[in-house]
Amino acid sequence: MSKKIIVVGPGNIAHAIVARWLQVADAEIHVLARSKTYLTKGWRPQEQQVVTFDQEVLTQADLIMLAVKPKDMLTTLAQLKPRISPASIILSVAAGIAIAQIRQLLPELGIVRTMPNVCSEIGTSVTGISFDNVAEEDKSWVMSLMNLLGHVVEMPEHLLNPMTALYGSGPAYVYVFLQAIIRAAEDLGIPPEHARELAAHMVLGASQKALMDSDKSLDQLVSQVVSPGGTTEAMLRVLDQLGWQDIMHQALKAAGEKAAQLGAVPSRL
Repeated sequence: MSKKIIVVGPGNIAHAIVARWLQVADAEIHVLARSKTYLTKGWRPQEQQVVTFDQEVLTQADLIMLAVKPKDMLTTLAQLKPRISPASIILSVAAGIAIAQIRQLLPELGIVRTMPNVCSEIGTSVTGISFDNVAEEDKSWVMSLMNLLGHVVEMPEHLLNPMTALYGSGPAYVYVFLQAIIRAAEDLGIPPEHARELAAHMVLGASQKALMDSDKSLDQLVSQVVSPGGTTEAMLRVLDQLGWQDIMHQALKAAGEKAAQLGAVPSRL
């Protein structure tokens, strides 16, 4: 018999995960929603079919994935608690919400905390995950589900906030970088219909090389591209003058601090 997964909250990350699991996971999936606002988030007709407004689906859940906004997390959990089976595993993807906060409301259940990114939809997320009071058999099952979303690494929970900032939010950094390349390409005469395709393939190729040539430092990989007096050297000189490394460091630090702040909600209701 297929196990039953209930996803609470139909936001962007929930949609990405559900879209992937519906394609490749051997499980019965339901999405518990409070309103039809999910329809504005791009849910396809076949994905809409698994959406329900009946909280009774929680009573038979093997896994309950909590994908509500961090500020609503504990209030929502308190409301749902009477219907949650003691045999369920709780999987939280709420940024900043600690396992200990969930544990106060559900003292006996197995709890998993994680933060995939939107690339889950195509199986290429980068995901950190932590387990608390989860049996080995259940842990293996949850890991198999998460591996369907991309690359998963088990981490101590205290590292999940920085991982959220670096890798949960990471696709946005890449997209902003791509936007800059595409705009520059168009300014230099590259046709718009080619600019995005070429930029995305360039980033993909560079990333694949960084993985394949892991024995080389990134400085070494940079040196393979730079020719004295060439175009790359000119580009890097401008970036260094603008302090782009410091800018990125400050941006990532701000994201990490925000992840911690999101968890600073009242822990007792």
